[in-house]
Amino acid sequence: MIHPSKPLWYAAYTKSRNEKKVARELGKQGIEYYLPLYKTIRQWSDRKKKVEEPLIRSYIFVRIIQKEYLPVLQTNGVVNIVRFEGKPVPIPDWEIENLKIALGAEVPLTQESRVFTEGEEVSISHGPLQGLRGTIIRIQGRQKLVISISALNYQFTIDINPAFVENIQEL
Repeated sequence: MIHPSKPLWYAAYTKSRNEKKVARELGKQGIEYYLPLYKTIRQWSDRKKKVEEPLIRSYIFVRIIQKEYLPVLQTNGVVNIVRFEGKPVPIPDWEIENLKIALGAEVPLTQESRVFTEGEEVSISHGPLQGLRGTIIRIQGRQKLVISISALNYQFTIDINPAFVENIQEL
């Protein structure tokens, strides 16, 4: 359940393609939100345009206290807050930070020879992704770092320079 006075992150499920509209409405209400966006090129019949699209369709993250729960639900375009067994599921601050770090990094990373074990939990200690935490998996012989948002059962994968990674248990 939402703690009465400590703001926590939650995922709000929105109507299809209403993420930006919900973000504007939440901003007008003074409710803290995070809508992860990425830049992409859209092709129309007569032109191409660079646009920002939601990374996770139909979701926006809100950092709220108990008294803000109802105003979020009443916001035009919000369908519900992600729940498990009828209770809103809080998202750890570090998972939201992972999204912010990953989207803010625009430098491609190269591979080095350090080898990790599948399932090893790691933290990035250097470079543009510093502070990001995740789990290492192997995909077609290349090292990948999988970052997950557990409340949504959502994950994304990025290439990572092994020199920038440390095992969490070693820290």
